[in-house]
Amino acid sequence: MPKSAKLSALTAVLATYAVAQADIPVRNLATRAQVEVKTVDGREFHCEVGKWDGFSFSGSCGEVSWDRLKAGPALGLLKRLVEAGDPDACAEAATVVLSIEAEGAAARNAIDWARAGGVSRERIARIGVEAAALAESRARRSAEERAERLARSTPEAAPFTNQPWKPLHSDDLDAIAAATLEEARALLGRSGGSATLHQTAHVTLLAESGDASLVRDVAALERFYRAWRATLEEASIPLADQGRIPVILVSDRDRWRLLVQAAIGGDATRFPDALTVYPTIGTPAAPRPIVLVRPDADPIRQRSNAAVGLARAVLHLSGGPARPPAWLNEGLPRVMADRAVPEAKCDATLRTRGLAAIRAGGDFSPVLTARYGEGVWESDPELAKSLSYMLARWLEENALPALLRYAKEIRTSEPEEARFKRIFGMSVEDANGRATLWFRTND
Repeated sequence: MPKSAKLSALTAVLATYAVAQADIPVRNLATRAQVEVKTVDGREFHCEVGKWDGFSFSGSCGEVSWDRLKAGPALGLLKRLVEAGDPDACAEAATVVLSIEAEGAAARNAIDWARAGGVSRERIARIGVEAAALAESRARRSAEERAERLARSTPEAAPFTNQPWKPLHSDDLDAIAAATLEEARALLGRSGGSATLHQTAHVTLLAESGDASLVRDVAALERFYRAWRATLEEASIPLADQGRIPVILVSDRDRWRLLVQAAIGGDATRFPDALTVYPTIGTPAAPRPIVLVRPDADPIRQRSNAAVGLARAVLHLSGGPARPPAWLNEGLPRVMADRAVPEAKCDATLRTRGLAAIRAGGDFSPVLTARYGEGVWESDPELAKSLSYMLARWLEENALPALLRYAKEIRTSEPEEARFKRIFGMSVEDANGRATLWFRTND
């Protein structure tokens, strides 16, 4: 075997060994350790630690990832958790420290401490490689946990393909419509409900109530679908029918809570109007929309809620499933719904928080720079929703075709700011400044 091939094979073996050794087993403490914890964001708290592993420590303070600590404080804490005369635990603790910071004073101190604790020379030599593998493993687990939290927070944060939708044959549309309807019925069934069916050419309304007014509601949703399909087509954005879109309308808030829980395992209070979910359905398999509508005692507001959810479905099926930035993905469906149901008077409510922030000296930068699960979307989602609506409304009133192209253009490798300037003819900073100035002087 050539020398280079031998080296490649050895590297692969070492890498496999490192990954296999990266997962430090859980160590349960015989007696809980009383420790003071200081995290990288400046928080300080007391914790009675009962166990630890390569990912975190846990106890009275819940579970705390090692990534929330700097290497020095982590080493100090681990010294309190490792029993004297346990070289394996010393080696694992040193591995944790180096997985946080591979070099520096804390890393050197951790190695010296492990050596003094009886860790063999051979094990010391492996700690750096094992620490790198542990850091990678912890980062992967952290990303998976974040994706899971986001999925419970909103389906809009899920990864969506950049591939355009393909038009379907009428026979395929019928088969997919039937499969999507069955999925919607199953979802309603898991929440303990059943429904009466009202259908149009593109919408299926499943309602627990048999009220005759629902016939008018489903007709209004069909008009909404057709009007926005025409508007999108005028902006050169095709809407690809994927069978009738199910819209589920439950009769009370308890059923709404159960329905959201059945759909995404999330908190219904996070969805004040509607929730659109995208189960993978049909042949060809694809994430196809089902709209869940929050019930409201006012039938006009309830129709507006349904329009928000259907707007998400319409945008999802336009061009390709890929999402625009979070501010537009949240703002545009509510603009579309308010245009369709202005008598619900949601515009004034949606503007309240954002107007107060703008007139107190703020601007739109908090939503322009934040993704789902970050920044203002995490710290103040109501403010984020309000600012997003206002900015989308301002752009819609000034350049609707450009706004739709920006929302639904198939994503390219072009930087987002350059794409924004190409489509709108102004930079993101200019748009922020102009919109901010307008809202400071107008309602």
